[in-house]
Amino acid sequence: MIVEKRRIEGHHTLLRVEGVIKLGESAQFLARTLERILAEDQGHVFVDLERINYIDSTGIGELVGYLGRFQEHQRRLVLLHPSRRIVKLLEVAQLAPLFPTYDSLEAALATELARAEPSAPR
Repeated sequence: MIVEKRRIEGHHTLLRVEGVIKLGESAQFLARTLERILAEDQGHVFVDLERINYIDSTGIGELVGYLGRFQEHQRRLVLLHPSRRIVKLLEVAQLAPLFPTYDSLEAALATELARAEPSAPR
């Protein structure tokens, strides 16, 4: 598995993940990467899954676990370009409503960053 990390919109993080996420080394690598981002970075995390060939329940479990941990810190874990298979896995496990998912980084940024802005007084 290959993970490319870069900053976007100032203090948010984009992770481009490529390959396979399954029980063993790849799921552990993803978990260590998310743990480092949680500890060292700020802002929301956008995980681009467009180049994921396969993800098993262990990989989904890591995403679910970190979803909660990011929420505890008032941060979002957002999925980009999930394949139909990943969406189906989330739906079958009744996890789809928990994850914000988008087909583009632009749509995700527009929605998620607008959500974080304070409302204007009425």
